[in-house]
Amino acid sequence: MNLANLQLRSAVVKAIRRWFDERDFLEVHTARLVGVPGQEPYLEPFWTEVTSPSIPVRANGVRPSVPAALITSPEYMCKRLIAAGIPRLYDLGPCFRNGEPWDGTHDPEFLLLEWYRRDAGLEDLMRDTEQMMRWVSCIVGAQFIAPGPACMPAVSAMPADPGVINHAPTFDRPFRRLTVEQAWKQYANIDLAPLLGDRAAMADTARAFDQTVSESDTWDDLYFKIFLSHIEPKLGWEGENLCPTFLYRYPASQAALARPSADDPRWADRVELYVGNLELANGFAELSDEVEQRARFLEEQELRKSLGKPTWPLDERFLTSLPQMGDAAGIAFGVDRLVMLLSGVSSINDVIPASARERFDS
Repeated sequence: MNLANLQLRSAVVKAIRRWFDERDFLEVHTARLVGVPGQEPYLEPFWTEVTSPSIPVRANGVRPSVPAALITSPEYMCKRLIAAGIPRLYDLGPCFRNGEPWDGTHDPEFLLLEWYRRDAGLEDLMRDTEQMMRWVSCIVGAQFIAPGPACMPAVSAMPADPGVINHAPTFDRPFRRLTVEQAWKQYANIDLAPLLGDRAAMADTARAFDQTVSESDTWDDLYFKIFLSHIEPKLGWEGENLCPTFLYRYPASQAALARPSADDPRWADRVELYVGNLELANGFAELSDEVEQRARFLEEQELRKSLGKPTWPLDERFLTSLPQMGDAAGIAFGVDRLVMLLSGVSSINDVIPASARERFDS
């Protein structure tokens, strides 16, 4: 536990709320305990059960319990609220993912910021993210880092003991923007578009990059073997300097909740933000087609089954709300990871009050 970093974390949270409040985003506190969690194949919710005298007693006299899960993200409810007519909103609170490592950039309980806009797209999300990060780093830099960067609006005086933080990025340069296709060409000299959907060609490419290829590997598995080893480590850097980089326009198979790109449905309107070794944000221009979203969820269910993982029903309330959402966009942002970046630490354990390792590793 690092008290200076906890003080910084508190200032970051306050600055984030101020940024969104001053831009007329409505803060919402969506439910953390739900009956139907997300369908993501590679995320695992924590399961529990709800008991209540309000649950009807069965004919055999037994009052059943109701399965419930802690959310991995507030996405479904945020989108339902956008569909209900809220033009812009944000949710800042804890989320939960089981099976996560207990160090590095992961903890099973973490602080997640999500915000959504009606009548918006990827460019709006990238602009919001860049401006918010620049503003927050400026505010907390003036409070906690000596000498603080010059910034407006004015902030409160620095505390008497600013802690051990000696520097932090101020994000004063424009963030880089790269399509996935451009990143593959720039960092691996691979033309990705001809490989889309062609499993045999992607397998040959993976072998050329010294990756193992098995019969069970899907196209996406092979994609990630190359991406994680040859491309992702180079994102977010310019030589030895941090270079915040938006990576956008993903293969459609990797964006189950995003709408297809207007000019080519093989791609989807998804964006991620990398800064140094940290992936900070993941967002979409949201898919609002109920039929298409249902089909994608069913595909994810089948993938979960093939991986030997449990499945659960689709969220019908979420699906039926989608047509009312219109052209909306939203993004999830890791607050703990931003604090890691600003404090210069390499483990999330150094920026949260009590890590999973501290609580459970006896």
